[in-house]
Amino acid sequence: MSWPPLRPLLALTLGLSPLLSSCTVVGSVTHPPPTVVRAAQAPALDLGGPAPDVVILAVSGHCHPVCNAPRDNYDYLSDYGTLDRIAREVQLSGLSVQVAGYASGAFDEGSSPRISPPQRGWPALRRDYARLNTVWAADRPRVVLLGHSQGVPWLYALARQFPEQPIDALIELDAMCALWNLDHRAALLRLSAGERGQPDIAGACTPQLVGGIRRLPKDTVPDNVARNLELHSLETDKSEALLAGGRFNPIWARTPNLRADGTRLGINTHRIVGETHSDLSKPGSAAVTLAAAWLYDLAVGWAEDDQQQPPR
Repeated sequence: MSWPPLRPLLALTLGLSPLLSSCTVVGSVTHPPPTVVRAAQAPALDLGGPAPDVVILAVSGHCHPVCNAPRDNYDYLSDYGTLDRIAREVQLSGLSVQVAGYASGAFDEGSSPRISPPQRGWPALRRDYARLNTVWAADRPRVVLLGHSQGVPWLYALARQFPEQPIDALIELDAMCALWNLDHRAALLRLSAGERGQPDIAGACTPQLVGGIRRLPKDTVPDNVARNLELHSLETDKSEALLAGGRFNPIWARTPNLRADGTRLGINTHRIVGETHSDLSKPGSAAVTLAAAWLYDLAVGWAEDDQQQPPR
């Protein structure tokens, strides 16, 4: 299957009809209103202060049509309140938390007339993560990575570029490589080698041989990721694309994750029946509710472990 024909399907999946209904029409030209991105309400990542117990870094996916990706990509996991929903579970466990959200893009700080404020992409994510490991080396917080759709491959690349740094949990909501190379690879190759990192971020959606089988990097969980939760949206045959309520779901995550050795140690995979690809990004969805409960159980265990350790 070639990726370009997926653009109209992806547009439908990400909510074309609701967005068009909110557009302002001037003459015969349709102008979507600008999106003012709401920041997460949880404490923001502050690398100049003391380390929290847990840091959550989240990367969103392809922007909602009508849009010009990747220019218009934005941090919708913060905007929707999804990142806050996940962070709240850590707080309920009694642990402190700081969060940061990023857009899917090769830009350090993107500039779009449709998005305000400017959004931070891969170079900012990589720089923040590298600094986290440096400034808090003696008191390193636990790290949780959260991604939806096209946002997930960036997180897998981040984990692989810092193999010595443990990632306590990776939550992926319908991970996708659809359109990723088309949207990002050329721009990434224009970055410096230092900004791209190694393994090269430009190869984040290039299939690799793992145990003699070709797999996308996002489908093989790195060894430094302790626990992985992958949630897939409703799988439906393209000839039966209309779901109950008239919704459409032409794309969904298809391949269950494995470790490089072929095992599924620490990996939990669930398909969320009745929810579309776009649904999985919303804070009230069954997928995010499941992810929140899963993380809460982990965080309670972390809090109990911390009580057995000497004070920081």
